[in-house]
Parts: sequence; structure tokens; C-alpha cells
Amino acid sequence: MLKEIKLIFVFVCFLVLVNILPSFAVDDFRISQYGRGNQIWFEAEAFDERSPNENYKLGIEEKALDPTDGAFGDIVTNAGGQGWLLYTFDISRAGGHGGDWRFIARIINPDNASDWLWVLGDDGNEIPEVAPAFVRPDDIIFENNTPEWAWVNDGDFGADGGTINDLQDGENTMMIWTRGSNLTDQYDVFLWTDDLEYEPTDEDYINAEKKTKLAVQPVGSLSVTWGELKRDR
Repeated sequence: MLKEIKLIFVFVCFLVLVNILPSFAVDDFRISQYGRGNQIWFEAEAFDERSPNENYKLGIEEKALDPTDGAFGDIVTNAGGQGWLLYTFDISRAGGHGGDWRFIARIINPDNASDWLWVLGDDGNEIPEVAPAFVRPDDIIFENNTPEWAWVNDGDFGADGGTINDLQDGENTMMIWTRGSNLTDQYDVFLWTDDLEYEPTDEDYINAEKKTKLAVQPVGSLSVTWGELKRDR
């Protein structure tokens, strides 16, 4: 009887813990400590949500656009219309803390078809359901001509634009909202860094440490204990 009670108690605790443990929307990501700071990297196709009209589409998987040679896996492009992409990520996984971080993207954008960047906390305390009142240059990203794969760390023709944001400790949420992006745009890899002068390379991304959201589960988790208890019956 005592073992039955223990089993029930542990199972209930496990369900509670699963609900309170942080869940990272970006399943697979990479971390690094290049330059004078920390970086967290994730691929553009790893978005948590997108607008209901799904104007942003995956190049390969959804047959929207064949990625240019050199892409890291799939890409995201705008197949037409206005909408948004949403990503949630945790800077503590990279060893970082709240403060100013720069958003950098590996993209192709040959015709200067830019978008807007919105960050929860820095730009508002609630995730918007309609497009906020964006202003240039404060919120603009990708405003430049990028005909080949490149890591773009400016927002508006060499100026910061919307790339520098005040991130919160731990989990953060960002949204990309349509400004002028279209099928000429290819979004490949995104990164955030607290070294505002850092300039990434493809090799940096390749060599960054791979992580997954499964890493939040502690060693010796309750699921293991549950199995051990069942064996003890």
C-alpha cells in the first residue's frame, strides 16, 4: 500500500513539474562564446508560430523556393502578403544575462526587401495581435542589398536600425513582421549576441555547441524515478 501511495505521489509531482519547467520554442539551437560575449543561434525555419495566413513559408518543405546553394538546411521566405514569425529563446542557455543584445541574420536579400523586428519587453509587454506602429529606423531590419549569403548585423544601410534590443534575463520572445519582404528574401540562420561588435562567420556557426530543449530535463528526473519505482513493486 505504501508503494502504491509513493507511485501516485511521484506521478502527480511529475505532472506538476512538467507544467512548470521552462519550454523552449526553438527545439534545436547552438550556443557559443566568441569575441567578448555570448551567442545563441537558431535556424529561421525553427519558428514557434506564424501568422494564420502563413505568408512566411519554408523553402524546401513547403515548396515555396529552392534555397540558394550554401544554405544551412531549409530557409524561410515570404510567399506574399503581410504577416509575422514568432520565436522564443532563452539567453541563459548561452550564459548570457539581460541587457543590450544584437540581432544578426544570415540572409539573402538582393532587392533591399526589409522587415520589422519586435521584441517582448523592449517593444511592449504583450504579444501584439495586429502590427504595431513601427518606425524607421528604430524597428527596421534587413534594410540593405544582400545578393549573396551574408551575416547581416545592421538594420538600415550600415546603421543599427532595430538590431539592438534590451533582452530580459532568461526567456525572450521576438517577432518578425512584414515590411517589404518577398520571394527574393531567404532567411537562413538567426543569432543574438551580447557582444555588440561581434561579426559571425559560417565557421562560427558550424563550430558552435549544439543544444536541444530536452536539455532542460534534469538528470535523474522524475520520469526515471517513476520507472525505478515501478520496477521495485
